[in-house]
Amino acid sequence: MSRTSAIGAAGALCWGIAQAQDVPYPDGFHTWYHHHTTVNQDGHQPAGNVGIQHVYANDLAVEGLKTGSYRDGAMFVVDRYAISAGENHTLNQGDRKVVAVMLRNASGGAGTGGWVFAAFKGGDPAKQVVKDQNACFSCHAPLGDNNYLFTRGLR
Repeated sequence: MSRTSAIGAAGALCWGIAQAQDVPYPDGFHTWYHHHTTVNQDGHQPAGNVGIQHVYANDLAVEGLKTGSYRDGAMFVVDRYAISAGENHTLNQGDRKVVAVMLRNASGGAGTGGWVFAAFKGGDPAKQVVKDQNACFSCHAPLGDNNYLFTRGLR
């Protein structure tokens, strides 16, 4: 995590994040631990998540992946791109669709399993599109046995 991102995340945590607009854009997340890449194909629900997605974890999230316990400030980022069929039966990564963020904040995310969600359309820090935390959490809620994460452990 860059110094700027760490300071922004720490400051936001002190204010008791409860809304997506308070989640800082995760500058430099491409330098974090890359956990995995998934291709969500047509038929995946929600349909807006169809595409290639790369999942990154900051240092606190990596610690949580090792221990199963997540401290405030742990952050996961899903960098999702459109996909298109290419020549010779390939899938190609297209335009960036969204940078989605899941930030651990036990007090600010009290109604969403201790997590706060944000999404930045096209990866633009000025285009935060999450208006309702439950819109994100509804997909994560069944995963309570895994801290509400789709991501499981370290590979």
